Parts: sequence; structure tokens; C-alpha cells
Amino acid sequence: MSNMEIREYTTADKEKLDIFNELAWTSADEEHYRDVEPDFYKKEVVLVAFEGEMIVGYGAMKIDTGVAQIEPLIVLRECKGKGIGSALLSEAEARAKETSVHKVWLETGADWKAKDFYLKHGYVVRAELPNHIGGQTFLLMDKMI
Repeated sequence: MSNMEIREYTTADKEKLDIFNELAWTSADEEHYRDVEPDFYKKEVVLVAFEGEMIVGYGAMKIDTGVAQIEPLIVLRECKGKGIGSALLSEAEARAKETSVHKVWLETGADWKAKDFYLKHGYVVRAELPNHIGGQTFLLMDKMI
């Protein structure tokens, strides 16, 4: 590998990268998944909660290979406690199930009120991420659906 060099990708490399990806990922998928070929379906879902014409909550979910990530889910402070967050989360999970998702995951602050919200909805803490975003401790949470 004495002639190897690292360069930043440019559009001129697209054809070579497509060929590389076909070769490399085919063998990697065979090694990683063996006889079970995963569905590499990808989709993004954005949900918006309205009260009249006013947006009071918002949630986004990225679906990739049978797993969905909630990012973000937020409700206006003055509208909290009305079930808006629960409705957004429930709708996101329902949409995830429609696309054969088996697990939903998210990150939230360890000291945030959102942690208790997700625990109440059946999410489980899987890992603690110290000194994460903004130097705060975050939690990796998930739920099998």
C-alpha cells in the first residue's frame, strides 16, 4: 500500500465509488447478515401537530433498515400536558410499524423531563453517553415495537 493516498471525494470519483460500493458492500452484507438479507429501506417521516392553524408540536423520524430514530420530538412549552407529545410519538410508532420497523430509538438528555416521558411510553435506557452534546450526559433509549 505504499502508493495509497487519502483524498476527499469529488463527483469525478462517482463511477469508481459506485463500483467499489457494489463490490465491498455485497461481501460485507454476506459476512454480516449471512442468509438473512435485510431490507435497506430508508424513509424520513415528519409529523406536525396543529391547534387550529398554529403548530404546537413537531416530530421527525428517520427509518433505515428496520430501525427508526426519533429526532426530534418537541412541543411548545405552553402546550405541554395536553397529550400532544404522546399523540406525536404514537403516530410515529404507528407509521414505523407500517414499514416493518421492529425498533425505535432516540437520544435525550439524562436530566431532561423528556427522559421520564419516554420511560412512561415504554422506552428503555440502553446506554449513557457522558460528556456528549454540549458537554451534557445523554441517554440512548429504545423500544421494540
